[in-house]
Amino acid sequence: MTATNNTKFVKMNPIRNKTDLRDSFRLRQTICSLIEKQPIALFGTSRSETFSIIESYSRALRVPFFLPTLTRETTAGNNNFIISMCPSFIEAVIDIINYFNWDRIFYLFDTDDALWRLQKLYQAFSNRIVDGRKQQFLIDAIRIPDVSNCREILRKLDRNYNFNTKRIVVDLYSIKDYDKFMSQIIDVGMNRDGYHYLLGTLDINGMNRDLWKSFTYGGVNITGFQLVKATHRHRTLIDLLEVDQQPSIEVALTVDAVAVLTTALVKISKDDSDLLSFRRGDFYLHMECSSDPIKSLPHGHKILEYILNVTKEGLSGKIAFDEIGNRKGYTLSIFHLSYRAPIQKVGYWEHGKGLKDIVLMSDRETEEEKPRNRTRIVTTIKNEPFVQLKKTDNGKPWIGNERFEGYCIDMMKKVGELANITYTLKLVNDSEYGSKENGSWNGLIGELMTGEADIALASLTITHQREEAVYFTKPYMNTGISIMIKKPEREKPGVFSFMDPLSLQVWGLIIGGFFAVSFILYMVGRFSPYEWQDEDTDADTAPSDTFSFINTLWFSLGALMQQGPDIFPRSLSGRVLASAWWFFTLITISSYTANLAAFLTFEKLTTPINSVDDLVKQSNLKYGIQKSGATYQFFESSRVPIYRQMFTVMEDAIPSVYVDSPEEGWKRVINERHTYAFLLESSSNNFYNQRKPCKTMKVGRNLDQKGYGLAMPKYSDLTSKLNIAVLELREKGFLHKLEEKWWYSKGECGNADGSDKGKNALNLSNVSGIFHILIGGLVLAMIISLSQIAFHAKIKANYPKDVLAVNSRLSNHNHDYPSVRYTHPMAKRVIIDTPPVITCTTSNGGEPHLIEFEDDNHGDKIISLDDDIT
Repeated sequence: MTATNNTKFVKMNPIRNKTDLRDSFRLRQTICSLIEKQPIALFGTSRSETFSIIESYSRALRVPFFLPTLTRETTAGNNNFIISMCPSFIEAVIDIINYFNWDRIFYLFDTDDALWRLQKLYQAFSNRIVDGRKQQFLIDAIRIPDVSNCREILRKLDRNYNFNTKRIVVDLYSIKDYDKFMSQIIDVGMNRDGYHYLLGTLDINGMNRDLWKSFTYGGVNITGFQLVKATHRHRTLIDLLEVDQQPSIEVALTVDAVAVLTTALVKISKDDSDLLSFRRGDFYLHMECSSDPIKSLPHGHKILEYILNVTKEGLSGKIAFDEIGNRKGYTLSIFHLSYRAPIQKVGYWEHGKGLKDIVLMSDRETEEEKPRNRTRIVTTIKNEPFVQLKKTDNGKPWIGNERFEGYCIDMMKKVGELANITYTLKLVNDSEYGSKENGSWNGLIGELMTGEADIALASLTITHQREEAVYFTKPYMNTGISIMIKKPEREKPGVFSFMDPLSLQVWGLIIGGFFAVSFILYMVGRFSPYEWQDEDTDADTAPSDTFSFINTLWFSLGALMQQGPDIFPRSLSGRVLASAWWFFTLITISSYTANLAAFLTFEKLTTPINSVDDLVKQSNLKYGIQKSGATYQFFESSRVPIYRQMFTVMEDAIPSVYVDSPEEGWKRVINERHTYAFLLESSSNNFYNQRKPCKTMKVGRNLDQKGYGLAMPKYSDLTSKLNIAVLELREKGFLHKLEEKWWYSKGECGNADGSDKGKNALNLSNVSGIFHILIGGLVLAMIISLSQIAFHAKIKANYPKDVLAVNSRLSNHNHDYPSVRYTHPMAKRVIIDTPPVITCTTSNGGEPHLIEFEDDNHGDKIISLDDDIT
């Protein structure tokens, strides 16, 4: 690599050196001679005999080595510098075998690298389960020493194995070897009906197309893969290809490797130019292969990191690498040849996702030739209210599909009508929804994969693992993991709850306003001349003020209590003050009354937790989930720290917090009083909260969002029909009506959220405070009354006899006398029962005292005099 003086342009100078890959000594010399040129990367092919040498030198020198040919998969490690441009096809082969449902294959290979792929096949099918039991999968591995001359091996295979159909997987080194092998297939006569070849080449379009004519009418089946897309057929590739010539896979992968390296170097020059050092315009890396120890590429790991982070589109499709240099995210086109059908594309396989859009019929469907209008087997599982058994009708048990009822049963009836299918319902054998254990599926998913059922009908959560195994319709119901707890006891209103509509601050201000208004009104009445009045206009008497301080307090209290007072202000200032006070009390009492009903009828519900964060932070409330199913898989595979923490706590809990069913978890929440919370899907949560004894509730938001769907085996002919039926039912609102029917109309707790929101009558606990005040007022009035009676009796008992005599004489006088004069030296207090008004003066000529007399029917007047009565 060289650079101009201004280092803005870099030119890559490729160095070519041919060698014999089977000769390890010459290979070492070639690598060291290339290292003297200070390369930043090496490109070359490999063979199984010398792959370890290439791998060890690239690791020791820290030089990325791009391999465009198929080789064994490199092992994980930080010191691996092999960049495999050619992706592995063995995973696609495994999916094809599963698709065709083969139980025995012949594996023909010619290199040691193929043994690595053979080992993967053994591992993939070692625990294969079919029809609920382990199926023995046989692999007859046959090595071909010389591909150019393998006719005798093919003849033995043809004569010694008498099978109706022989499935042969072919794994050879190069595209030329495949041409040689297929030509000998024609020579031996193995291009007839009863043979199915699965070719391991990634360039089936690069094979000799003249050979296909000999296979088209023989009845043989051939399946293969294509990595390089045909759309690149008319491109000129860096002077390596002529126009209108499709690139071979090795050339295409080499071009992609150069593009990857170029992209990485451009990225390095922008982000970290110090990794590249130049000496007199030449790129110099200070590497030495002959020194002891050898000098490796400086910053080799950093350069490798840039290369592995490259993602782009190339001739071989999407180019991306994992952490050990293997391709990921690539796509293989699947081609197939059959009787009278030339080789053509029938679908594709995507790394990490499997087969897509396959239009071939599997061998199983071809052999059994199942009629399209046959009765389908629908497997289900009991889970209220989705699927449940009907109660017996007058002692007679239900039979057939009539045994079941529930949300899913009603939905399936409508789906069957729309999709025009007949079906038979059955319960799943192991009472499991479906989880992968030891490489095989159980439950509903397992029965679909083994062909025991055509449809899985249940509250089956759509997850990525299940989606890889079977097909799902669009979700018929959305759900998510939620928290169920026991309802806390409702907090009853306090004795003085009638004070709750107003805060203590407002109550204080009202009391302060009451006394302020009373005091100001008293001052107005005291000093305003318009508030004074004469008691008797005919007599010569002094005017009086009715607004004493006691009267003003009574006036303000009467207005506050919305009662009419006995006295009213006469002055303009007093009336203005009274009007303001009346308006104030009007608004205050109206606001108080409006809020009083809500505060008296409301019973506060305080929950110990309100979210998953609250659940994790506390230690008094244990929480658990169902042992198997989608909820368990969610916590087990989650990478969210808080969910990982919750899973660890549940795993370590003693006793176990796991349950076998949602119903068991619901009962455990009720029985373990406020010490256990259950995490389950929100649909089941809402259902159980509607069941008696109505003591559970849902709190917080859902932890995730997912849905329930109908499941079918892959490549089922029902996929499109069921999808359309489910979507139609959702659009018409039929599924929503079913949910209302099975959750709330049949619920036992009153309404949708499980709480009673009806009108409640006030009980004693709501209004006990006002009774306390009433009783307190009654008791206080009785105490005051008794005190007054006792006080009056005590005073009357202490009156002297001469006072009583005066009282007797006064009562005998005629009421017509305007005045009566009496003198008694001992009289200090006089009790007078006669109605006339008498002016009494003291014996020393003091000011007269006006004495009011009342009739016996009106009571007594007690007048205190300072001197003797005259």
